Amino acid sequence: MEIKNIKSSDIPAFFNQLIKQGKVVMAPVLKKSGKVFFEQVQSYSQVASDYIQTGFSAKSVVFPKVEVLFSYTKTEEGIELKDSIADIPETIVWGLRPCDGSAFNYMTEFFLRENPDTYYAARKEKTTLIAVSCPKADDACFCTSVDLNPGSTSGSDILLTIMGEDIYVEVMTEKGKAAVENSASLFTVSEEKDKEEFLAKIDVKFSLDEIKEKIKNAYDSAEWKNVSMGCFGCGACAFSCPTCTCFDIQDEGTQNKGQRLRCWDSCGFGLFTKHSSGHNPKTNQTERRRQRLLHKFKYSVENLDIVSCVGCGRCIRVCPAHLNIFENILSVTASSIER
Repeated sequence: MEIKNIKSSDIPAFFNQLIKQGKVVMAPVLKKSGKVFFEQVQSYSQVASDYIQTGFSAKSVVFPKVEVLFSYTKTEEGIELKDSIADIPETIVWGLRPCDGSAFNYMTEFFLRENPDTYYAARKEKTTLIAVSCPKADDACFCTSVDLNPGSTSGSDILLTIMGEDIYVEVMTEKGKAAVENSASLFTVSEEKDKEEFLAKIDVKFSLDEIKEKIKNAYDSAEWKNVSMGCFGCGACAFSCPTCTCFDIQDEGTQNKGQRLRCWDSCGFGLFTKHSSGHNPKTNQTERRRQRLLHKFKYSVENLDIVSCVGCGRCIRVCPAHLNIFENILSVTASSIER
């Protein structure tokens, strides 16, 4: 890790230099609705800075909502295939929060540990993550309960922490070094500093170690029915989540021309587990809500040794039924059955 310092007044120059390098730069943009979303920008003047969290995470950069895996065209000479990997651009993601940076760790483990996904690998290789520490939070934030904090560097290539007129720069990777070196004159070497006073204060909602232990016996808890009672199965929680990775494969076209698509999906949808025979092993929202929460805190731990929740709070903010994931987890584990 390298520690740098840059003046707040020099941030626009640093940012615009990244754009001049010809890379796609995704950054938080304030919309007319008052919400902030990641979009491709052309200058620093478009970038939002006063926000707690973006509406959606930046995972779509490496795991698009709809991704063309390949296309085909039938010609007189035969079938021509075009692989989409060749068209992936170098991308900078600017302004994601530390929880979102950490989410990329889980995404990488999920897609690359076994049977590596070449599409994810190609996108991740060409993506640089420049995160900004959280100076404020709201009641939905609970990163401190999943072993993170508003100034976590995990998963990010660079972390910027605003300290008044100065910005404390933690350069974590070779990608981060390359981004800084292209604007080297704007940075000075800094000694390590305590970031605590410049970070949001987020209360710990639960002990993660206790939750991971108790949830092992929670499958048959009667509380699952209570915590899922309002669930509409709309999928908003999954689509806003930075670590949800469910997808479907769709083929579109004719025998002469078409494409194969990978699309976001959700275990909360009624059709997600429906078999071609018509049988559905998860027939109601209680079973589907249980699947989602157990995946976050039990199955991902068993399979990848990572809790696949980063405490960003998006699922809480976006849920039309006002379901709260950490309240649900506490409720279910408090009533878990001893085996």
